[in-house]
Amino acid sequence: MLKKLKILYIFIPISLILFYLLQAPLASFLSSALAIIPLAALMSHLTDQIRHQLGSSWGGLINISFANATELIISLFAIYDGLFNVVKANITGSIIMNLLLVLGLSFFLGGLKYQRQEFDKLLAITNSVMLMLAVIGMLIPAIFYYGSAKIKTVILGRLSLGVGLVLFITYLAGLYFTLIFHEQEKEEGEAKRKGSAAVSGTGRTGPEKNKRGAKKSWPYSSSVWKKILFLFLTTILIALEAHILINSLSSVQEVFKISPVFIGVIILPLISNMAENLTAIKMARENKIDLSISIAVGSSIQVALFLVPLLIFISHLIKQPMNILFNILEISSIGLSVLAINIVYLQGKSNWFEGLQLIAAYLIIAIAFYFA
Repeated sequence: MLKKLKILYIFIPISLILFYLLQAPLASFLSSALAIIPLAALMSHLTDQIRHQLGSSWGGLINISFANATELIISLFAIYDGLFNVVKANITGSIIMNLLLVLGLSFFLGGLKYQRQEFDKLLAITNSVMLMLAVIGMLIPAIFYYGSAKIKTVILGRLSLGVGLVLFITYLAGLYFTLIFHEQEKEEGEAKRKGSAAVSGTGRTGPEKNKRGAKKSWPYSSSVWKKILFLFLTTILIALEAHILINSLSSVQEVFKISPVFIGVIILPLISNMAENLTAIKMARENKIDLSISIAVGSSIQVALFLVPLLIFISHLIKQPMNILFNILEISSIGLSVLAINIVYLQGKSNWFEGLQLIAAYLIIAIAFYFA
């Protein structure tokens, strides 16, 4: 995937020249958008390599930390410029795009090749509960705001911080369960199996011990530190391109006569998640539908439970406070997307027609946001 996108690296210097020297905002927006796509793919590739080298615990933590770094950087620049409607639209767009468009394309293209694909129902139920928590976290502040005529902006800000803190702690608890608690259970299970294998004379102790020892000595591995260095350099380049992208938004709105909400819901999520989306669809075509679901749904969960609280906390720190109040169309879109996915989840299997229906739902929402 990364090799196919390498040609887009040419747009990194082009975007810098267009924005800083030629001052062409529309061309800068298009070139920076194209430049972000391979950079996001490179970041995903580097985090995946680090994850394999460090093992599931440390590597998984780094992978999760950088999974939505592109969206985080774009949103931070938008918050700094006071474009809160764009930030909230970007969050909404990222969630519904992953749940409806990406998962829909995965089910559709995977179903055309394999007719029917089955996935882990227990994992699906766990994801459904996490998604419902995200919907509750976004719905309650809106009900509180629109249901009370006496609500004030200050109170809404405090409410947003409180809700954000609950979502953030829940997400951290999920990380602990996945990376520490569940990992310990797996290691104990492996130790028991190896013990029984050693008793029967079929155990392999030497290579496994060396392999485990290599993982523990990861801080001294030069290859790991090189990848981490490249990861931070990639992050800096993405931040630079995100700065160009956000500063060119006004020109795009004027030329194409589209609202900033539509740009946030449809265009920005497609740009920041292009590489990740293509990977999810590719996994479905290879009949790895569980991995495809983990990529799409996992990204939505991280955006809702980790990215949203983090943006709220940072916005208050930089004296540009953002609340968690989403408008009715945004909340409805997220809620209906989660409902649609949960209906599919209950079956534990998918086909091309269900994928087509999810794509159709996304297109209907996209049309609504175009005229919003």
